[in-house]
Amino acid sequence: MQASGSPHSGIQQVEIRMRHRAGDLNATGLGVRRMAHSHAKAGCTWAPPSPPPLCDPPTACSGPGQRQPPISRALLVLGASMVLQCENPPLGGDGAEPQEREEWQIPSECSPRSRAAANLRRVQPPLPVLLRGRKAKALAKPPLRLGGAAATARLAEVEAGVEAEATPTLSNTLREIGVSVFDTEKEEKDSFSGAESSTCTTPSGKACMGVQPTIMSDLETLLSQTRERMLAHPTGHPPANRYGSSAHLPVFDPKKHVPTLALINPQSGAMAGRDILAIARDMPYYQGRFFNILDVVKDQYRGGLLDVFRIELNAAKEEAKARGVRCRLVSGGGDGTASFALFILFAALRADDARADEGLRDTGNGFIWTDEELADCFPALAQLPLGSANDFGNTLGWGKKYPGDQLLGFGTNSRLSAESALQSWFSAVINPASQVVSFDLWGIMPSPGAEKCDFKVCELGGPRGRDPKVVLDGQKQLLMKEAGTPVPMFACLYFSAGFGAYMTSRFQINRRKCPVHNKLEYVRQAAGILTEATPPQLSAGLDGVRISCNGEQYFPPRSTDGTGGDRYREVGFLNINWQAGMAHGADRAPLCGRLCAAREPAKFNDGKMDMYRLKLTSALKNPGLRYQTDKKGGTMSLTFEGGLGRGVFFQWDGEARFAFSPDGAPFSINVRKILDVPVVLGPQYDPKVAGDPLPLPGRRVAFNFAGESPQERSEARNRILRYVRGELSSELNASREDMRAAGLRCEEL
Repeated sequence: MQASGSPHSGIQQVEIRMRHRAGDLNATGLGVRRMAHSHAKAGCTWAPPSPPPLCDPPTACSGPGQRQPPISRALLVLGASMVLQCENPPLGGDGAEPQEREEWQIPSECSPRSRAAANLRRVQPPLPVLLRGRKAKALAKPPLRLGGAAATARLAEVEAGVEAEATPTLSNTLREIGVSVFDTEKEEKDSFSGAESSTCTTPSGKACMGVQPTIMSDLETLLSQTRERMLAHPTGHPPANRYGSSAHLPVFDPKKHVPTLALINPQSGAMAGRDILAIARDMPYYQGRFFNILDVVKDQYRGGLLDVFRIELNAAKEEAKARGVRCRLVSGGGDGTASFALFILFAALRADDARADEGLRDTGNGFIWTDEELADCFPALAQLPLGSANDFGNTLGWGKKYPGDQLLGFGTNSRLSAESALQSWFSAVINPASQVVSFDLWGIMPSPGAEKCDFKVCELGGPRGRDPKVVLDGQKQLLMKEAGTPVPMFACLYFSAGFGAYMTSRFQINRRKCPVHNKLEYVRQAAGILTEATPPQLSAGLDGVRISCNGEQYFPPRSTDGTGGDRYREVGFLNINWQAGMAHGADRAPLCGRLCAAREPAKFNDGKMDMYRLKLTSALKNPGLRYQTDKKGGTMSLTFEGGLGRGVFFQWDGEARFAFSPDGAPFSINVRKILDVPVVLGPQYDPKVAGDPLPLPGRRVAFNFAGESPQERSEARNRILRYVRGELSSELNASREDMRAAGLRCEEL
């Protein structure tokens, strides 16, 4: 044991390390909070509480053979308790066969807490250290805060107790210095509710296998508290619900309907998401399975909302399997919410070795579901249109507006009509007759053979208004700021570089609450770009941009030296046949074919990107807002020639970023298909616009990691795992130092 401390406000900081002779197992002070909350104020000294009667002598608490079990590991639960786990290795040392479980009997005359401390049992294999707290990690070593000189003296006894393998000395000492010690089989009744139960449920929704009930009861308590917060109604006087105070969703019949969950953005759809969540909170089935997606992404800690979502996801999977259907997930929000919902799904399904005994064991693919379970049980997405353009929801047949939007405000029964529309919408989602089809999902990947992307991204900064540029060095220039979430990864709907991405970046600074105002803002920013001078950070048109598809040059067209891009305003691809709520794509054809013949539209399940390139005059030549598209497979690679202080705006699914190289070198943005995901088609699906939804011959509806080889499929899976672990933020998001190194102007903090 090592102890070091410097007095500060009557509190001494001490770090404990206990080692066992048979192994390098240690129980480090992991920020354990003593239970004496009344003495926790700064500047207050703390004296150890008077202990209850103890077993005396210590040998009274004995087990088989009158031998005391040695301490080899302590499981620390932050803010609640310290649970001691006994692991008594055989005398043969490491590598010998483990002994069978023994339970140590405690005399009844011992105090409850003393009996709990001494009733230690061996469990093979040992459990990992389990922590609570925002930034707690297994085997982290922050100091253990103890009070007064008495604590230092007691720590010496702890060390002596460990070396002598005297369990009562150690447990009693921990009690005296204020660390609560609980029975590994039965906690004190006044500590956690439900501690006496011998069964529990893990965050994966599976039964605890080999997990001590003490540990799991703590987790169950956290989950229970999280559910209570989730179901709590807002305090004060919330705004009136647009659907009415007595509105409800269709009654769910488990024998008739498809198990369904929802991830809804409450701030989307002029706050319509908030009203729908409020209605769900009062209905037995939906209240536990409709989640605020913003809260889930913020609460990914042990026992938090992500754990609750995982439990419900597993339960829905089993319910759906029993009925021979695939469970469904409502993604409620703008077009970017679909990618957001996929992130939450993968985060919930990601394996965590530190919590393997809580049901998060790796099945061999990095996830808690096997490849077969992912293929057959991955939820089918249904898009609830709550954004401005709602291209995804419109494509899948779920409407251009949120349910009841066009009925509100007209007539005395407008709320009843809107409620009826809402019920009809959700009735279609849970109806097993609603068709489920495959959907191609594309992703931003490193160059072939590389582990990381060779570019960085930031966001456009500057003041709100028609023109975000500021005057620096006598010239109007763009200001940049560090990028937030999401990190560029999934491209569900479309991808482009140039005019549309720059317009979206300017819109993001001026985003409004009302969808109609947002559309007008897009128009204002587009007009500003067309009438303003090009800032020095951008090239004229798409000068310096080259695009190849599967190794063949696509842009600039008819160019052998890469020039000619300055004549174009935008280049990209469609995965769905809607963009910005008004543009479509169709196969390239001569003028007579564009006017008279029926052309193949952009399709979301043919494994192809529908590439397009636009000039200012394209609307006159096409004619209208129907792009001329070229179906391309494989990888699309966008290369920018580089240069200090220069880069290119790109956007995916309505999220825009500025890409650049910190050292001014050329860089490439590579996009290829990485997933097949199931989606649910709504009653308004139009095959004339979105194409025939039937899968290609020999292709069944299933979830799959996509790629032309096993290596590419493995790279897609590993990239997604890195994404949900948060590793792509440091790879792609530029720091202020990166921006300054590239010669970009940064927005003042």
